[in-house]
Amino acid sequence: MDNYDLVVLKTVAICEYGVRTVRAKYIMKGDDDTFVRVDSIIDEVNRIPAGRSLYIGNINYHHKPLRYGKWAVTYEEWPEEDYPPYANGPGYILSSDIGRFIVSEFESHKLRLFKMEDVSMGMWVEQFNSSRPVKYVHSLNFCQFGCIEGEASVLQHEMMITTSVEPPSAGTGEDAQFIW
Repeated sequence: MDNYDLVVLKTVAICEYGVRTVRAKYIMKGDDDTFVRVDSIIDEVNRIPAGRSLYIGNINYHHKPLRYGKWAVTYEEWPEEDYPPYANGPGYILSSDIGRFIVSEFESHKLRLFKMEDVSMGMWVEQFNSSRPVKYVHSLNFCQFGCIEGEASVLQHEMMITTSVEPPSAGTGEDAQFIW
């Protein structure tokens, strides 16, 4: 059975896979409905000096928990006034040292799990940042609500181009549509 409440545990599993199985320098978490331009992601990561602890994405600073609605959080769940800086939207990248920290903290039962995966990751990165500096990179290439033309690296499903199931028209491009 799969449900949204398991996403935070899947995120820990992604970190474990990244550091133990493939031994990656960087780990990217992306939603299942996103398109990723791998070449652009590699360029983005290569702009940061090697060896830096890194967290790249659509970073939100000083966001407050919503207390009503679909994403409501109670004061019991999150008593703090603000969330830590966290990347929301279609995905983010973190360096493997942060991934190792997350796995280690999880295995020693010290990792605080929160129902919102993106906020959980921000919380874990902030905890790691208290002992080793993290380079937070707010990137407009992680598009959630709109992109700068030619700058998209990661697109959320609402912004992908899709084709209809009908046969394409004679090369006019009329069969392509944006879903927003």
